[in-house]
Amino acid sequence: MKSPFQQLRDFRHGSPLPSGRNAAPRRRIYLALLAVLLSPGLAWAAVEQPITLYADKVNGLGSGHWTATGNVEVLYGDRRVYADTVHYNQRKDEILADGHVRMVSPGLVTAAPQATIHLKANEGVVVHPRYLLEAEQGHGHAESGRELSKGHYQLNEACYTTCHGKVPAWRLWSSQLDLNQNDNYVTTRNTILNVSGVPVFWMPYFSFPLKRHSGFLAPGVGSSTINGFYLGIPYYFDIARNLDDTFTLNYFTRRGVMLQNEFRYLEPNYSGRLFLDLLPSDQLTHKNVWAISWQHNQNLGDGFSFNVDYNRVSYKNFLSDFGSTAGFGSSFIGGIGNAPYITSTGGIYYNNAHISAGAVLQGYQELAPNSSAPYSQLPRLYADGYWRVGRNGYFNWHSSFNYFSATTGPIGQRLDLTPTLGWRFSRGWGFLEPQARLYYSHYQIQRNASYARATNRTLPALSLKGGLNFVRYGSNGSTALLQPIFKYTYIPLQAQNDIPNFDASAPYLDFPSIFTDNVLYSGSDRINAANQIAYGLRGTWLTPSGRQLWEVAVGQIRYFNQRQINLAGDIVPQAVQSNYFFEGQYAPLADMNLLASSQVNPQSDQLDRLNLRAQWLPGPQRVINLDYRFTRDFVDQTGVSAAWPVFRNWQLLGSYQYDVTDRKPLEELVGIGYDGGCWAAHMMVYHQILLGGQSNNAIYFEIVLRGLTSLGNASTGLLSQYVPGASMEF
Repeated sequence: MKSPFQQLRDFRHGSPLPSGRNAAPRRRIYLALLAVLLSPGLAWAAVEQPITLYADKVNGLGSGHWTATGNVEVLYGDRRVYADTVHYNQRKDEILADGHVRMVSPGLVTAAPQATIHLKANEGVVVHPRYLLEAEQGHGHAESGRELSKGHYQLNEACYTTCHGKVPAWRLWSSQLDLNQNDNYVTTRNTILNVSGVPVFWMPYFSFPLKRHSGFLAPGVGSSTINGFYLGIPYYFDIARNLDDTFTLNYFTRRGVMLQNEFRYLEPNYSGRLFLDLLPSDQLTHKNVWAISWQHNQNLGDGFSFNVDYNRVSYKNFLSDFGSTAGFGSSFIGGIGNAPYITSTGGIYYNNAHISAGAVLQGYQELAPNSSAPYSQLPRLYADGYWRVGRNGYFNWHSSFNYFSATTGPIGQRLDLTPTLGWRFSRGWGFLEPQARLYYSHYQIQRNASYARATNRTLPALSLKGGLNFVRYGSNGSTALLQPIFKYTYIPLQAQNDIPNFDASAPYLDFPSIFTDNVLYSGSDRINAANQIAYGLRGTWLTPSGRQLWEVAVGQIRYFNQRQINLAGDIVPQAVQSNYFFEGQYAPLADMNLLASSQVNPQSDQLDRLNLRAQWLPGPQRVINLDYRFTRDFVDQTGVSAAWPVFRNWQLLGSYQYDVTDRKPLEELVGIGYDGGCWAAHMMVYHQILLGGQSNNAIYFEIVLRGLTSLGNASTGLLSQYVPGASMEF
């Protein structure tokens, strides 16, 4: 037997047309009605809103007051009425439908035992209606209902829910429910929220949008060690189709009231959003706390574009204190709370098939204690180009001008010119690529201290890179690929301690990076000496279906020069060989992946770096991650994270990160979620050690009533960072 909800949904198409011996009489009645509609007495209907009638039998046709019985279907405009019996009064412009009445209008289906409809006025009265909002799957019933105008309905003693079953998981009971399809809004009065048949909350007035609409959004709640209990009340302004604004009043028991505003805009050629946060007279810092974040992207046409990403906070701990509620996201280095600095950039860019150029301003704000942000670049101008030369040759051009600024230390300008000429010969069995490059830099130094005011550096670089491809096909359709690779590089040794270090650093090295020219340093202030050969071996195995079963790589650099420069630019001794670099990936199952990378010091036979991860994704909302990270004298951490459904609708998740050296936990996250179909809820308890040793405990809780609203503080942003592969998409 179908449920009431399923029966109501079936009303969308009405009863089937009769067949067999009933088909001919029904056809004749329809044709006769068309003739009547052309008569002068019904001229208004034929012009403004013609009526089409299907029925088994009609009495009084042409009299202006007729009665249709048996599988009656009345079509007028974009609406349909189905009933056992329909009486039509032309003088009153009224249809009286009786017995199994079903009314279908755009987006709304209504069923009732009886209904009175005024066709031209788009008004009517319905007794004991049941209704279904098709797009939202919201449905309910009422004692009585009225259509006030087209698309505007008023229901008395009504209920609303998106849940099914005899006792829905949640339901709104209202003395009056106003449904306005014209502005896509539902308004209720004297409303009780009923959960599993138990009344839990009363509201004298409540409203919610069926689509995007101005009004109050669901409040956010939470708790943390630093801020205390948190309550946020947002109001959404639907300014225009491409403009909106959300103003939130946040109250923290230990800090005070924070005003928060998010403005978003979207146009065909530009888009962006602006965050503003203000906490006057903060009870903790005893200062006015504020933050601003503005992102803007614009297409200027003809290859030009404009971009701004500006971020600024009033004090260093803002992100750790308010990052989860301030709307800044978790894209900063180290994540929310552990970002050593935040970056702001803005620039104009140009790109075409051969040229990439831009004028950029880039600045930093230090956040972590005792940290040092990079130099600001005010501005950075660059122009890069790439052109083919002949069949296999190419010319690559890189140039940039930087002005480096800081509060302390030397500052100044740097001009970099780096032309590269190369040639690549490639065949199925392998490739060979010789390359010649020139590094030229000119410095103008202010606050130069021990540096000359003007300095030049010119260094040539020659390299030859090559590789072979060995392919073997298995009898079962599998494929094995073995690739030996080498690269010889020569760059003469030159001391560089006569120029300051504005942007050079020692990057994280891995297998691919050992085949670059300036392998030891990022930035342009330090160019390593090189008389070396990097060599490696990569192997790959593909299953008959094309899935990569495993991939391994091992490589090393052999140095023929015994001296090198360090970050200070001084000449220092160099070992004859670099670390060994290992990388591996193994997927024994399509839903399981094992990753490993390591570095071994050949001089000491010690492990300098090791990263391990095992991830299993056996199905939707199922993931288990095991991690281990080790860098000698710096990091020794291990962790486990997982998300898994339990019982039928429950999901558990957790993350535990442990510092092996200090023997203490770094991060702990425990969460539980429930998905009831028409409603869902999840709660997370979070503990983190921040930079500087400060800790923060927080609780995130959210309830979602689908098709109605949500309550709490959304915490899904934590999952991608602390439980990779997990989701609670409510």
